Amino acid sequence: MQSSSRPSDRQTAIFVSVAVGIIVAVVTTATFYWVYDLALGQERAAATVVSQAPWSSSDGIKVITSSAPNVPTDGRQPWLGTDAWVQGVQAGQTWVQNNPNPVNVQVLTGMDSAQIWAYMQQYVAGALGVSCQYCHDINNFSLDTYAQKTTARNMMYLATDLNANFILQLPNWRGNYVQCATCHNSKPNNLEGFAPQFVKSVPPIHVTVDPLDSNGEAITDPALKPAAIQGQVKLQDAILYYIYNYQVWKPYDAADPESGRGSLALTYKGGRSQDQVTINQNVMNNNSWSLGVGCNYCHNSRNFTAYETQPANNVTNQLYAYNKLKAQQMLLMTSWIQANWTTYGAIAKPAIPTALEGGASSFSYQQLNGQYYNVPGCYTCHQGYNNADGISVPRAAMNQSSFVDKGDAGQVIFPQALRGGQ
Repeated sequence: MQSSSRPSDRQTAIFVSVAVGIIVAVVTTATFYWVYDLALGQERAAATVVSQAPWSSSDGIKVITSSAPNVPTDGRQPWLGTDAWVQGVQAGQTWVQNNPNPVNVQVLTGMDSAQIWAYMQQYVAGALGVSCQYCHDINNFSLDTYAQKTTARNMMYLATDLNANFILQLPNWRGNYVQCATCHNSKPNNLEGFAPQFVKSVPPIHVTVDPLDSNGEAITDPALKPAAIQGQVKLQDAILYYIYNYQVWKPYDAADPESGRGSLALTYKGGRSQDQVTINQNVMNNNSWSLGVGCNYCHNSRNFTAYETQPANNVTNQLYAYNKLKAQQMLLMTSWIQANWTTYGAIAKPAIPTALEGGASSFSYQQLNGQYYNVPGCYTCHQGYNNADGISVPRAAMNQSSFVDKGDAGQVIFPQALRGGQ
């Protein structure tokens, strides 16, 4: 008796069950995706496109003209609303016509009044999202009537110094500069220095901070530590300490595999404490959230301490060694900014503003010389943005390929004085 090649009823039932299960799974998945797309998908996709688009000065000008008029209480005229924008533009044009040569211009030297006006209108007003009246007495633009004008001038000096001392010194520099909009993104003040994930998720625990000395040895004696970390501190405060007090104790040398070590190094004789590992991990989390990247953007996942500039072919990110050195340079920059912030004219506050008044988390404020200042952090510029190539460059950085010195209209897109000597 020959056996039949036809499937048994049991086999048929299994086959049908599997087929039906696959169909149900596909239909269910498609249905959920369809519902998601209707509810959130299209909105999030559109938001992604917007967030990845390069910053445009017209975006900031729209912020001004679409805002309701404000009512200043310090003697300044309104700087928000369409009327304020038009009034400021008309006053500026009249000033340039009557004063073709600069008057009381201390930073943007080498430019005539028309060029300065074009830059201020597009790349300063637009960068801060405010009209001329925010800084200027528009009856006489040369006067230093308001503290905001002095502060803006000092911020230009700051941009020059950041470009000269840090940005132009980046390894594998790609031609990007700091401009006003890089930090401000069309907001005049109360800038957020830390990613939302950091603000919400850092564990509320206490840790002991053991910083490294100039030889890379852990300082465990409380009496030898800076006053702010002599006792146990909140983890959040320990993270802030490293972001604003970073130092390199063994500069990178391609010939020395043990070089490139800074404040967050975990490799040294005897290893680090568990608290220091916890602090390190949360600082790195903040960096990842701020830049919108994972560990492999900077690190070789097989050797986190490595700085190879010619990694093996199986390493996904061929630039990770450069990116790690860039991150180190950026931590040095945030530390330098904090140490010099009062010098650059930032306007102090007697206390940390409430969430309703401020617009930035308490983490963004540092107490300096007895007063509170809104100090930039990694997130201030980067805001989790990656460009189309997956490179974490701030959306509002000024790239050298996008500006000209003097075009047909004589307009200076990014003044030489702000480029740090390049």
